[in-house]
Amino acid sequence: MANRHLARTIVLQSLFAWDFYHQKKDIAELIERNKKEFAPDFDDQDFAKNLAVNIVKNQKAIDALVSKFAPEWPLEQITIVDRNVLRIGIYELKMSADIPPKVAINESIELAKAFGGDSSGKFVNGVLGSIYKEMSDKGEKQNLSSQGIKEVSVGGLIYRKENDGYYFCLILDAYGKWTFPKGHAEPGESLEVTAQRELQEETGLKNLEVLEYIGETQVKVHKPNETPYRKMIKYFLISTTDTEIVVPQVSELKDVKWFALKEARDILGYENAKEIFDNGLTKLGITL
Repeated sequence: MANRHLARTIVLQSLFAWDFYHQKKDIAELIERNKKEFAPDFDDQDFAKNLAVNIVKNQKAIDALVSKFAPEWPLEQITIVDRNVLRIGIYELKMSADIPPKVAINESIELAKAFGGDSSGKFVNGVLGSIYKEMSDKGEKQNLSSQGIKEVSVGGLIYRKENDGYYFCLILDAYGKWTFPKGHAEPGESLEVTAQRELQEETGLKNLEVLEYIGETQVKVHKPNETPYRKMIKYFLISTTDTEIVVPQVSELKDVKWFALKEARDILGYENAKEIFDNGLTKLGITL
């Protein structure tokens, strides 16, 4: 058995126990116990432990994807094996930078066939295949380093709908131009989770609902005493019912404000931002 396949088997066994005991057990301890029992001479350089810990850390985001892509199967009605195979597959497919998509999907299918029921492999394949199709449509999981991209950020076109129309939240950046709030994506974190976390910090808005992907841009970053590099920014359409915004006390941002529809479009300081804005309006069914 290949080393990483064995490691994933141990992760599945450990997640099964963790889930069976109502997620009260320490997942790292379960990993170590199962390694000693089933593979005492196995040295995976902590691959299994890191995988399991990150799955538990991102469980809410992962489970939300299960619910989204298997809506006819409430999470608690999915068998404990299939549920945790999906957690492994979704984490490696969506949140792990060093696992190719086909590897993530194929490994999960093999786990489902080996430890699940007769239809488990087909079920897991269907869910992960749907997620991968959406990722492909969004341009996710690209080989960014081969494109010279060293960093990924996530931004959002935040809007709220009132009786008199739509309003959009924009920031005034360090260059004196109005644009969208955004922030750096952390390793092992889904883009949707990054969007909520970073945009809350940049605007003070608490209740943000990430709706859908609306495009991406690339920029060249210049920092003192560093070689310039390229950064990719992926944008999502985000709704909120909150109205109160807070200007963060950081040098990179000068102001945060709500703007009505036409004013927001006109005040954007970057042409690529206007393209993203127009994509968002299309998703909302709005024409100027």
